[in-house]
Amino acid sequence: MANKKLEVRLPRIMHAYLQDLADVGYGNGKTGVARRFIENAVTKALETGIIEKRKAQDFEGADDEE
Repeated sequence: MANKKLEVRLPRIMHAYLQDLADVGYGNGKTGVARRFIENAVTKALETGIIEKRKAQDFEGADDEE
């Protein structure tokens, strides 16, 4: 089972910046760049205690997107 799709509306300039970052290898396309930013932000929030770590077993059966 795939993860639910998340739709985000961004200004055109943000799409351009995401593409610029993808072009220099920051991620695989604009979606990959956005995913990397999200993962980095969540990791930092966990490290600084802004949010608490969840238990992986609470999400069993959910496939992670690569």
